[in-house]
Amino acid sequence: MSNKIGRACLLLMAALLFVSCLDDDYTDDITLYDDNAITQFNLTTAKLTVHTTTSGGEDSTYVIHTETVADYPFYIDQLKGEIYNVDSLPKGIDATKMLCSISTKNNAMVFLENHSRDSLRSLTSTDSVDFSVPRYLRVYASNGLSYREYKVTVNVHTQEPGQFRWTQMAGFAPLASMGRVRLVVLGDSLALFGQEGGHTVAYKTADGENWKPTPTQLGAEACANMATKGDTLFAIDGGKLLYTLDARNYTAVDGTQSLPQALFGADSESLYGLDQGRIVASADGGRTWADDLTGDDLSQLPATDLASTTVAYHYVANADYVLLAGNRDASAYADDSTARVWRKVAEHSEGSEPGKWVYMEADSHNAYPLPRLDGLTVVDYNGCKLAFGGQGVGACDDAPYANVYESRDWGLTWKPSATYALPDAFDTAATATAAATDAAGNLWIVCAGSGQVWRARLNSIDWAD
Repeated sequence: MSNKIGRACLLLMAALLFVSCLDDDYTDDITLYDDNAITQFNLTTAKLTVHTTTSGGEDSTYVIHTETVADYPFYIDQLKGEIYNVDSLPKGIDATKMLCSISTKNNAMVFLENHSRDSLRSLTSTDSVDFSVPRYLRVYASNGLSYREYKVTVNVHTQEPGQFRWTQMAGFAPLASMGRVRLVVLGDSLALFGQEGGHTVAYKTADGENWKPTPTQLGAEACANMATKGDTLFAIDGGKLLYTLDARNYTAVDGTQSLPQALFGADSESLYGLDQGRIVASADGGRTWADDLTGDDLSQLPATDLASTTVAYHYVANADYVLLAGNRDASAYADDSTARVWRKVAEHSEGSEPGKWVYMEADSHNAYPLPRLDGLTVVDYNGCKLAFGGQGVGACDDAPYANVYESRDWGLTWKPSATYALPDAFDTAATATAAATDAAGNLWIVCAGSGQVWRARLNSIDWAD
């Protein structure tokens, strides 16, 4: 032990000896203990840098003292001797000058080691401490005969929670020659399907940059007839319904009867398709299909550019929310300016009433319908639904990929989003796009015709920093 720490301990012992030498009248009520521990640790005050904008539109900052740091609880691991906050403090907090409050068992005394860990000083609630790096506390029992050591780590975010950042990955050359594309999450990998040379080819990646081809080729129509149900991908190919867990090995579903014209989606129990202007469903893995319940005019069903998403519907136990979007036939409905959006709440609990497909009508009461876009892409992200696409179709005059439309009300209204806008370098000449959200909260977009691959993330989703 260094001389400095030794001197601190001598001072502590001297204080205890002084107490022991007091007259009995003064020491009858004094009890010294040999055990010690930190029982509670809290930050009380810190400096916060606030970013703002002046009336002239220029960025500006100012510093305030904030007590909001007290709202972040600290966990004490008594076995490991570690103290830390699970929820990081907001970006802008100055960790170099903080006040803290510490409670101990049996009036144990708290000392702070310096950065070099070769000297000690007593620590009180009015002492400013630099917690920008882990600091060590030494807690002495009131009898001065034993101590415990704790490592204190104060976690502070380095990112703004609402910041949505795009990262352009290495280009993937085969994308440039693909027609329609499809992107799905299978396990820990992304699987990319694309129409190429009259076939549907597939590639897989774990990081968005290193893509490996899979050996099996499917028919060209398979890329437009896919649905994921749990960890399984289903595809209609050559009049057969196939399924795969890895985009490499495919198995035909035995005993299938007539298949729908288009396979578009699934929930946790059923597959869904379109057939002869009707929505059909299969609850037995695609072997048999029957008309699903619909409550509105079937003439409003989409026929092209089909896009579907499914999420858990948390308002009802054991239920899914399935959304279908797309466009009606361009030649028959040339005056359409909006896409067609349908939804179904599928309840799976025993005794539940069967769900019914409902048309989300774009009428005069809805000022924000989903525009009719070529190659419409829809994806779930951060509790909302995002949609984008190429050139407007029919009476829709949107420029290609001009906006990302966000729906926070389950697909009823769609507004251009400033938060999720596509990056400036996004290829607006892309011939087709596909998107998917992985388990880590990353949003992925691939662009056919150019080979661009993009990854995006909202910082507040499963904070990484």
